[in-house]
Amino acid sequence: MNAQTTIKPDEIYTFLGTIPDDEYERRAKLRSYRNAASAMLATTRCDTARQLAWTAIEWISPNLYNPCPLEWLDKLNQLAKRLMLTAMQAQEMDDLLREGEDA
Repeated sequence: MNAQTTIKPDEIYTFLGTIPDDEYERRAKLRSYRNAASAMLATTRCDTARQLAWTAIEWISPNLYNPCPLEWLDKLNQLAKRLMLTAMQAQEMDDLLREGEDA
């Protein structure tokens, strides 16, 4: 059988179907935070930064493709941003300590 399939532009549309542009933008932003947090897990040596990145992933992942109010997506984006900024600051502080140990 050669059944034709329609390929959606990305997984957000694949899982949620047609959604308004403003909702898509919020979910795409969440996806970016999740991806950044995943990358941090693979690169950081800082336990605190790693834990904060995990926390961001744990909040984002179950909500990324689930229907929810736009206000929830806004608050989740704000939380993810704050977690990632804090994780990056923790990583910077850890790097400073490691530099001091190497001197």
